[in-house]
Amino acid sequence: MRPSPGLILALLLILVLTQVVRVILPGRGPYLWTFLLSAAGVVGGEMLAASGHLNGASLGVLHPVADVLVVTVLQAAGAVVVGGRSQA
Repeated sequence: MRPSPGLILALLLILVLTQVVRVILPGRGPYLWTFLLSAAGVVGGEMLAASGHLNGASLGVLHPVADVLVVTVLQAAGAVVVGGRSQA
């Protein structure tokens, strides 16, 4: 059974976006947290594109503009949540 090409593209996009966030913000926190936020962002971006609100350029079945936008919002929200904790 071969995986869907769209699934492979989505996984590669998640991994690339996670690495970009780690390079831009090296003290971001655990890698798993960054990875999960990127995965949620790609899923959210695809749902946003499927709804027709941000149906821009597509790469195969993916919509990277919508995905990057939602990943950026989620990563910023994650930074605020993690940064808002008091270090005692």
